[in-house]
Amino acid sequence: MQANSSATLKIAWRDVRSSPTKFLFVILAVAVGVGALTGVRSFSRAFHNLLMRQARTLMAADLSLRVFSQPTSAQTAALAELERRGVRRTSVTETLTMANTAETPDPMLVAVKAIDPAVYPFYGEVKLEPAAALRTVLDSRSAAVSDDLLIRLKSRVGGTLRLGGQEFRIAARLESEPDRLTGSINVGPRVMISREGLERTGLISLGSRAAQRYLFLLPAAGPNVQQVRNILKQAFPEGMLADYRETHPIITRGLERATAFLSLISLIALIVGALGVATAMHAHLQQKMDIIAVLKCLGARSGQVVRIYLAQTLALGLAGGLLGIAFGTLVQRVFPALIGRFFPVPPHMGLDLVPAAQGLAIGILTTLLFTLPTLLGIREIRPAVIFRREMAEARPDWLKRWSRSREALATAAAILIGIGLIAAWLAGTTLRDSLRIGAYFAGGLLVSLLVIAAFAWLLLRGLRLLVRGAGRALPSALRQGIANLYRPGNHAQTVLVTLGTGVMFTLTVYLVQHAVLTEMMQNAPPGMPNVFMLDIPGAQRQPLMDLLKRQKGIETAPEILSSVAVRLTSVDGVPVEKMGLQEWGRRFLRTRAVTTAPARPRETEILSGAWWVGHPVTPQVCASEEAARILHLRAGMALDWTAWGRTLHSNLACIQRTDSVRMNARFEFIFSPGSLEGLPAIYYGSVRVKPGDVAALQRAVYEKMPTITVINMADVLEIVQQVVDQIALVVRFVSAFTIVAGAIILASSVAGTRFGRVREVVILKTLGATRRRVAGIFSLEFLVLGATAGLLGSALATGFTALVVKRLIKADFHFDPAADLFSIVLTALVAVAAGWLASYRILGRKPLEVLRDE
Repeated sequence: MQANSSATLKIAWRDVRSSPTKFLFVILAVAVGVGALTGVRSFSRAFHNLLMRQARTLMAADLSLRVFSQPTSAQTAALAELERRGVRRTSVTETLTMANTAETPDPMLVAVKAIDPAVYPFYGEVKLEPAAALRTVLDSRSAAVSDDLLIRLKSRVGGTLRLGGQEFRIAARLESEPDRLTGSINVGPRVMISREGLERTGLISLGSRAAQRYLFLLPAAGPNVQQVRNILKQAFPEGMLADYRETHPIITRGLERATAFLSLISLIALIVGALGVATAMHAHLQQKMDIIAVLKCLGARSGQVVRIYLAQTLALGLAGGLLGIAFGTLVQRVFPALIGRFFPVPPHMGLDLVPAAQGLAIGILTTLLFTLPTLLGIREIRPAVIFRREMAEARPDWLKRWSRSREALATAAAILIGIGLIAAWLAGTTLRDSLRIGAYFAGGLLVSLLVIAAFAWLLLRGLRLLVRGAGRALPSALRQGIANLYRPGNHAQTVLVTLGTGVMFTLTVYLVQHAVLTEMMQNAPPGMPNVFMLDIPGAQRQPLMDLLKRQKGIETAPEILSSVAVRLTSVDGVPVEKMGLQEWGRRFLRTRAVTTAPARPRETEILSGAWWVGHPVTPQVCASEEAARILHLRAGMALDWTAWGRTLHSNLACIQRTDSVRMNARFEFIFSPGSLEGLPAIYYGSVRVKPGDVAALQRAVYEKMPTITVINMADVLEIVQQVVDQIALVVRFVSAFTIVAGAIILASSVAGTRFGRVREVVILKTLGATRRRVAGIFSLEFLVLGATAGLLGSALATGFTALVVKRLIKADFHFDPAADLFSIVLTALVAVAAGWLASYRILGRKPLEVLRDE
């Protein structure tokens, strides 16, 4: 029998058409994974293109420079030279401070943005309510505020806001700013004032660490963007530069990492769908054994039969991929709503053909990988064995068993390598990092699936033993429902693995998020400061200490530390620029805040070297454990610094570790006393206050010293929680597709056993069972399967969360029974819904109608 391509496709199509419902669920399983992957990557590309297309608008300028200190005389001269050459400039200062209103006297932490309304923005538009031009609204005594500030301070447009001890009229509600996305502070209530207004508040003094952005508008005839960039890079070596030819570096790196992470989660959903395809194809081939045997008897070779079912697999993967692309456009449109609170992006984004093609190719490839064992198994089908399958089959010899096991291991290795390479490609970083991520992903996937499969087998084994041991004590409907899990072709273990994987992944995200926030809020070490004071001028240091001593509820002695901005230039004679610093370590190329301490703080542990004694002549430095690891520091090394035009030579005396909740922990370098004498300093303070007295302390400090920012730790935790919640929401949204894929596989399994279920319904009805009783048996089967999957997923999620929280986050883990119970109940309901979606028509079959077909 010679089969050409046309005949192969024709046979494959007829075979698919004979079981449309079963293959529909297979297509949906693939579509869910491809949709999640395509949606994530389409949004990422659209967002990236938005950054490129509207780069000028998003930074409100042709070029942006961000620094965190006041300019030196040389830097001021460089800016003046650019201005003489026609380059226009405006400054944007962003900082945190306290504000209140007459309606709400207790001060609240707000983000202040000071601009020149006559110039800002160079591109884009600030939208106000009521609508007006910014230059007509803002002056030295007015402000525009966000709506959440009006709500929390119980004020309105036309009211009065007190900022830095000065009163500002609320002239408008701030709806949007073109450069908010590239600003330094994107969370919390916002206040926009003029630069004259900022000077009136006195919030910024010498040494203050406010974020300063310089926006530049280039002339039509004059220096080009690269020339201006080179001048600024030389004058501000620690500054962060961005221009309209590129995206914002911080946003771009964050977008790339988020895309890689969410893509890998989507790949898990796609793998779950591919497992469903493999299971469905295996069940399908089991039902087609006789047809395959007949084809081989008529002369068909194994390769020809494999091509028939390979064509089916590719067609199913293609159909699922195309449906997934359409679904991905819906997923893409959800993302602006999920992140719009912190990153306003246009809600309408079109389909991008590149990620669509990527999703389609990955969907087909993943489907093919997981059906590979089933397709290769066609070669082992022998007509004589199939036609005599009712007879006892002789056990193959050990050589044949070893050959088969080697083939199975080779196939499994090919699947793992393929999945690893797909994950490496999706990671999208350097070749080395991509291969490492791919290897970790493939290894983690293998271990996870083996663990979940083992737990699933144990749970099913336990249910079988329960029915055998206490079957008569169980209600008959429940007994039959559990027994149905072992129906031929039911693939209960595969359903448990896939559905349990989705539950485990989604619940783990929630539990880790909840555990971290709970740890931060409730389990702080004894004596941890809960009130922090920022930007304390030197002249107010002692008056603040005196004020704190008079306040009620102070539980620990206040701690006030100096902060000086310095830049590390070399380590043992090696310039920092030549040390190959990567990622977060590049922060040491910029100005860092350091402090001094005469004696070793109680909460500081010396890891190597020794703390200094008295006031050493040569400046001594103690570095944090993390700084030492990144810079490869050892006690005794020479460290050189620059600060405000002055060069400092120091010796590294020790390496230390400080409890992360202490004030000293925010400084990576601590100098010996007198080392920073004469340099501009700003002070930071912390104190432990009884929670009920925090508001009174904030009010007292604000009334006497309004330029000092007093932060209640609860306010910080609220902002942290908002950000963490938003991130977790996005991750849970994507990981939930794994649950959807598992539910579709359950429906596919039910559809695959439709013939057996019809016969069971007929027999039960013939024996007198009512339709309601049969429905109860099926419902209990789906309920038990879903509850078992939920139990499996929640148990593993709890275990993984405990491991992450204890080992990685170094926090205490607390069991959350409510979350686990909710997951089990929800999974059971999803399973019942999916099961009935695939089998609701079965109950309507008449016994006589079915028996006649026999």
